[in-house]
Amino acid sequence: MNIEKLVYLVEVAKTGSFSIASQNLFVSQSAISQSIISIEKKFGIKLFDRKKGNRAILTSDGEEIIKNVKDIFIKYQELIEKVQIINNNVNGKLKISTAPGFFAVLLNPISSIRDDYPKINIEIFEKPGQVIIEDILEERSDIGVLPFIKHLLENNDRLVYHNLFEAKMKLMVNKNSPLAEKIFVTPQQIVNETLITYDGEFIHWFKKLFYREFGIMNELFTTTSTDTLKKAVEENLGVSFVPAFNGVNYNLSDGVILLDIVDYDAVNLQYVWIMSSKRHCSSMITDYILKLKEELNS
Repeated sequence: MNIEKLVYLVEVAKTGSFSIASQNLFVSQSAISQSIISIEKKFGIKLFDRKKGNRAILTSDGEEIIKNVKDIFIKYQELIEKVQIINNNVNGKLKISTAPGFFAVLLNPISSIRDDYPKINIEIFEKPGQVIIEDILEERSDIGVLPFIKHLLENNDRLVYHNLFEAKMKLMVNKNSPLAEKIFVTPQQIVNETLITYDGEFIHWFKKLFYREFGIMNELFTTTSTDTLKKAVEENLGVSFVPAFNGVNYNLSDGVILLDIVDYDAVNLQYVWIMSSKRHCSSMITDYILKLKEELNS
């Protein structure tokens, strides 16, 4: 049995469709169907129930077989990567979806792994947390970096997540604000301010938690543009909650400062990196994450 047949089998199992698998792999539907039939004959079991509308549903036997096939396929991918490294021929793109402020930190580890992956190309997209998760599930990105969002990440068998670093929520204020005279601020001092909010799942969760405990703030507007948010604070239109961590770069002007928030445990944040549970964690991704952790701890 050649590896192409296993590729066809995995793709049909993933998509639940011979036609979609055919489109994704640029192979005729007949070729895929014949390959699956040949595997079924070789194993002596039925892998799929063919339904109307060209749907392909794994049988109970198929469910058991596909687990082992995926393991074999991962080992095959690891073998290809090892050969490419030996031949100094690893290429391709590493696509990362990330929360704002992380761009420079994510780029820095690339220079550290250039020797092993000389042809690597990285693409970074700054997006809100919910969109990052969608990017991973829809395979628009390989990995995502975002604050831990319990209700979206915990017990989600379509994703795997790993702790990356700790951060703190801080308050962005104009330097002419009365709050700017303080070394730190308390929730009681913040609640009477006008709030400008980044339109991300995690910030909305933090804001609701804050409101529940200390009262509702006056909100001016919500935006997905960090530049717009910073501009509004620079013009002293309000304050904003922003995560802060080693290496973060919001490119703040001299007219804006970040203040520590005290007497509130929820300001302690955990960032994670995520990927699809269906994806193979390549050696390139593993090495990249290792260098990224070193960068964050330096």
